[in-house]
Amino acid sequence: MGSKKESIRKAGAFLKDDYRRRTILLSFPSLIGSIIFAYLTALAAVISQSVWLGIMTVFYSVMIIMKIIVLRRGGLSLISRKERYTPVNNYRSLCINLIFFDVIFGISLIIFHVNGIHKEYPGYTIYLSAIYVIIRVILACRNMVKAHQSNSYTTLSLRKIDAVKALIILLILVTSLISRFGNPRSDLTRNLYSAAGAGAFLIILIMSVIGLIESKKARPS
Repeated sequence: MGSKKESIRKAGAFLKDDYRRRTILLSFPSLIGSIIFAYLTALAAVISQSVWLGIMTVFYSVMIIMKIIVLRRGGLSLISRKERYTPVNNYRSLCINLIFFDVIFGISLIIFHVNGIHKEYPGYTIYLSAIYVIIRVILACRNMVKAHQSNSYTTLSLRKIDAVKALIILLILVTSLISRFGNPRSDLTRNLYSAAGAGAFLIILIMSVIGLIESKKARPS
C-alpha cells in the first residue's frame, strides 16, 4: 500500500512540476473526450436533421485533427532530425492551419448570417451554458498566459487550439443571447450578429498572425 501511495505521489509531482509536460500528457484523455463529444454531436445532427449541429460537428472535428497533428509533430520533433519538425516550425505550421480554418470559419459565419441559422437554448439552459462558457474562456486565457511562460511551442500550439474552441463557444453563446433578448429580424440584431462574428474572426486571425511573427523571429536566419 505504501509503495502504491508513493508511486501516486511521484506521478503527481511529475505532472505538477512541469506545465509543458502536464499539458501534453493531459491532452490525450482530453482528445478522447473530444472525439466522443464530436461523435455524439454528429449523431444528434443526423437524428434531428440539424444543419447547425452538423456544421458544429465539422468545426469540432477540425479542432480534433489539428490537435492530433500538433501532438504527432511534437513527437516527431523528439525523434526526427528534419528541420520541418523542429518545435518552432511545428508552431508555425499550426498558425498557418489556423488561418485557413479562420477563412472557412468566416465564410460559415456569413452563411449563418444570410440564412438566419443560430443556436437557441431551451428554457433556462442558456444561463447554465453561460456559466460553462465563462469558465472555459477564463481557463483558456489563463492557460494561454502559462503556455507563453513555459517557452514550449508545443504547449503554446495546444493552448491556442483550446483558445479557438473557447472563442467559438463564446460566439455561439453571444449570438444565442442576442436571439433570445432581441428581435432576430431587426437591423440592430443583425448588426450585433455581424459584429460578434467579425470580432471572433479577427481575434483568431490576429492570434494566428502573431504566432507566425513569433515563429519567424525564433527561427535562425
